[in-house]
Amino acid sequence: MPDRPDTPAPNAPAADAPAADAPAPDAIVATPAIVGAAQTIDRPDERDLAQAPGPIELMVDAARAAAEDAGAPSLLDRVGWIGVTGGFFPHRNPGAVVAEHLGLAGVGTALTEISGTAPQDLVGLACQRIAAGELDVALVLGGEARWSAQRLKRQGIEPGWDLSPGEGEPEVIGGFAPEMISEMAEMGSAAASYALFEDALRVRAGRTVDEQRDHCARLWARFSEVAETNPFAWDRSHHRVEDIRDASDANRMIAFPYPKAMVANNTVNMGSALLIASEEAARAAGVADDRRAYPLVVTSSHETWEVLRRHDLDGSPALTAAGATALEHVGLTIDRIDHVDLYACFPAIVQMSSAALGLPEDRQLTVTGGLGFAGAAISNAVGQSIAAMVPLVREGGLGLVHGNGGSATKHSFAVYSPEPPAAFARIDCQDRVDLGERDALPRDHAGEVHVDAATVRFDREGPTDVLAAVRAEDGRMAWATSADPDLIDRVMVEGLAGATARRAADGTFTV
Repeated sequence: MPDRPDTPAPNAPAADAPAADAPAPDAIVATPAIVGAAQTIDRPDERDLAQAPGPIELMVDAARAAAEDAGAPSLLDRVGWIGVTGGFFPHRNPGAVVAEHLGLAGVGTALTEISGTAPQDLVGLACQRIAAGELDVALVLGGEARWSAQRLKRQGIEPGWDLSPGEGEPEVIGGFAPEMISEMAEMGSAAASYALFEDALRVRAGRTVDEQRDHCARLWARFSEVAETNPFAWDRSHHRVEDIRDASDANRMIAFPYPKAMVANNTVNMGSALLIASEEAARAAGVADDRRAYPLVVTSSHETWEVLRRHDLDGSPALTAAGATALEHVGLTIDRIDHVDLYACFPAIVQMSSAALGLPEDRQLTVTGGLGFAGAAISNAVGQSIAAMVPLVREGGLGLVHGNGGSATKHSFAVYSPEPPAAFARIDCQDRVDLGERDALPRDHAGEVHVDAATVRFDREGPTDVLAAVRAEDGRMAWATSADPDLIDRVMVEGLAGATARRAADGTFTV
C-alpha cells in the first residue's frame, strides 16, 4: 500500500509517551536503519540428510543474503555485534561461530533466552546502541535445522554441519522468572495455557464450544492463505476450515480445542538475518535510500509471570500497554498502520492482541502466515516476520510487528517506517502495566470453587485429563484436574466455565 499523504509524521512522540530505556535526545548521535533482510529455508528432499545445513549454515547464508539485499556485501565487514535468538542447538556462543564463518574478528556477541520476543528485543538493543554511537553495524540472526536434526538422531547419523560451541561468552539477553518455568512444566505444555485463554475468550464472546472452534478455524484459515503465498513458509499447502478445526490422524488434538494445525510449528529448517546500520555506515557502503526501513520504536512489557495469578485469562494488560505505547510514541492510531504482523502461536493470542489494538479480526493480521503454517525456529518467528515486513515497508507504508513470549507473558511491539524518525526509542513500559495480580490458593486447598476456564489435555493415545483454572469465593486461584471421562466429554461439548466445583486437597475436582 503506498504512503498516505495525510498520514501524520511518525517521528513525533506523544507528549505523555514514557521514555524509559530510550536514550536522552542529546545522546542520539546516529539514526539506525534495517538495510538488509533475508530468510533461508532448507526444505526436506531426497538428498543425503548428513549433508543438510545446520543452524550456523542457515544463519550464515541469511547474513550474506541480507548484505546482498542491502546492495552492499562489504557492509558485512563492518559488523561489530551479532545477536542470535536462543534455540535448540548445541552452540554456547553461536554469534562467534557465525563471525568466524564470515571472517570477522573482535565482534561482540549476544544470545537470548528462548522467547518469542527475542528477535525484536535484539533489534531494539542494536538500534539503541547504534543511536548512541556505540555501534555502527549489527546483525540480528535466528535459525535452526530441527526438522533435519530430529531425523538424523532417529537414524543414528551425526550431522555434517558445524557443531562448534563458539569461543567466549555471549551477552545473555532476556529470560523468564523461575516461577513461570515451573508452572509451564506443571501444565505440561504452552498449548494448555493458551487453550485456557481460548476458553475464557469463548465465554467473554458468548459463544458455544462449537462456535468458538469454528471461529478459531476460520481465523487460522486466513493465516494459511497468507502462508500459501509466502515462499519462506514451511507449509504452503491449502487448508480448509474443517481440516484445521477437526482432529484426524494427520491433525491430532493437542489441548482442546487446539489440534496440531492450531499449534506453533518449530520443527523446521529455517533462518533469518537483519542487517542494521547507522545512516552514516549505510551511506558509506553505498546502500541506496530505498533499501532502508527504519525502526521508530520498540516497546516491551511483561505479564504476571504465573498464569494462575492473572486477574483475567481473556486479555493482557501488559500486551495492551506495550501496543498502546508504541502507537502513542509515533503519534498514530492503528488505522494508520498499513502492514500488521501479530504473533500467532495459537489463535488465542491473535484474538487478544487484535482486541487490545482495536484491529478487526477480518483484516490481514500476518505477513508470513503465522507459526502454525509459516513455522519458524524456536524464538525466531518475529525474526522471520521482520524480514518479511522490511520489503513491504520499503514499498511504502508503516508496519507493526508484535512479539509474544511464554504464556502470553512477555510482549514487544515495534513500528517500522520508510522514513527516518527524529530519534529511535526503546521503551520499557512496565510502569504502565496494572497487573491486578491474584493470590494463589494453597496447593492442598479443598473446598468449593468456581471454574473460570477448562481444557482437555491429550497425548498421542487420546485425552488424558481436564485442566481447569478455578477460583475461590475470595478470588484466590488454583489449578484443578480430573480424568473423569464424563467431565472430559462435557468440556469438549458444552464447556465447563461458570460451573461450581469441589476441589480436593490432592488437586482433583468434581462438578
